[in-house]
Amino acid sequence: MVKLNSLFHWAEINQAYRKLRLSRLLLMFFLSIQLSACAGSVAQTQTPPVRIQNTEALVEELQDAKRLDWTSALDPRVRPSEEEDFLDQMNKADRAIKELTHGFEVSRSEVDDALLIPPKSISESQRVRLIRQLQDAVEQDDRNEQEMLNDLAWSDSAAPADTFKFDQQKELANGVIKDLEIGEDVHWSTIKEALVIPQNPY
Repeated sequence: MVKLNSLFHWAEINQAYRKLRLSRLLLMFFLSIQLSACAGSVAQTQTPPVRIQNTEALVEELQDAKRLDWTSALDPRVRPSEEEDFLDQMNKADRAIKELTHGFEVSRSEVDDALLIPPKSISESQRVRLIRQLQDAVEQDDRNEQEMLNDLAWSDSAAPADTFKFDQQKELANGVIKDLEIGEDVHWSTIKEALVIPQNPY
């Protein structure tokens, strides 16, 4: 009976919390309308509108992703590196859910990252495709590095060329390529990181 009462009590609190969160969102919406009306000719970049998103649907998507990550992590067929990837993604989804349900904004890139479900295994065709993508990324790193050096050569800047991030990224990508080619375990997060292409900082 105590457990049942506790359950009812939790349900009442949860329902009250949902109503409070909805009230806060509505209040923010009406305030944003009033502010935009008062601003008149003020530039939009100075008073950005409050973006009302379907938070409830987004949270449901994240909860689905979180459950799938957990189920996949428990699959006895997945390797340790893949299990860690699933748990890492589950934690990202959990964090995004907590922030959204407490009224904080979460960027689209963070949501997309949290919703990503790593593959349980990589087929031969996927492995070949990933290697090709990583090789393309290395080539693009070279082009961006050369572009940076050319820009500095034609500029008046006396600053030395900092090629460290390009060299570091190429080293990471080449290391992942080697691991994939010889059949080593590679974390999905490491593969994603190796595919990132640094831009010219100048």
